[in-house]
Amino acid sequence: MPVALRTQNQKRPNLTRWVVVLFVLLVLLMAELFFDLFEITIGKVLLLTNPIRPHVGRLWEEDQKEQKGIEELGANAETSKPVAGQPLRSLDELQALLSIRSSMSMTREEFKEFYKSIPIKQAKQLLDPLDLIALDRAQDWQTTQLSLSGNQLVVYFLDGYEQPIKQTHFVIDGNKENTKQNAPGSLEQDEAFENRIISAAQFYQAFDKLPRSFRLQVVNDPYKLVRWGASLKEVGISRFIEDEGVQVVFIVAGDAGLHYNSMFASPIAIEYLLKEINDISDAPQLKLPVRKNEHHEEKN
Repeated sequence: MPVALRTQNQKRPNLTRWVVVLFVLLVLLMAELFFDLFEITIGKVLLLTNPIRPHVGRLWEEDQKEQKGIEELGANAETSKPVAGQPLRSLDELQALLSIRSSMSMTREEFKEFYKSIPIKQAKQLLDPLDLIALDRAQDWQTTQLSLSGNQLVVYFLDGYEQPIKQTHFVIDGNKENTKQNAPGSLEQDEAFENRIISAAQFYQAFDKLPRSFRLQVVNDPYKLVRWGASLKEVGISRFIEDEGVQVVFIVAGDAGLHYNSMFASPIAIEYLLKEINDISDAPQLKLPVRKNEHHEEKN
């Protein structure tokens, strides 16, 4: 057989094979498109007839249960949300909110505002003011987690990794306590405080270094420091020892101007406080307080 004829006969089966392959692929493609259109059409028909078809069978029952649960959770979440712009101002409000949800979280600032808004006696029982001052100044504390078990409030103070730094328990009993603010006076013209007024930052820098017992002898009601917060501007320490002790005046900024809040500290605690103040580079050097008659004799 001639070579040209043999080559032509070999090409024909190959061409036929490719035609068959292409035809099969075309049939498969047409079938896929047909079934896709068929599925879409059936789906749309089922969707349109869904409201009129009877809701029977196990799948329908499970779906209805799931839908009902989702709606109830949504309703509870809406109920338990505090009203925007209305922070909690009392333990009664907190108790009512925790009766709806198992627990709630407050930011550092939200808890401090809540702490200052509740009655003093309750605040001191909820958390020792000195402990709050220490937490606030250490900077580790980020959030507060609160939960209610019966009438017992459990409070966790958490760091940035949500690890507890401190835990307290408090029984909500609804005790009330009224507060009273001291009337303002004039400190600059008082001989006892002349050149003996330091900034709040300098006071805290020294105060923080004292042992707890001495801090309580300097400030017999630490809750006031919490309440004043950043409003505390200056602190005056008297140069005289009186029968009640050494007078310390806290100058606090208020809506109507400066307010002067006075308390008496033990002379020994003031001695240690002044030692720490005098170690601060930009603070005035303060002499130890003396009896008024001794001061006058020294001047004469």
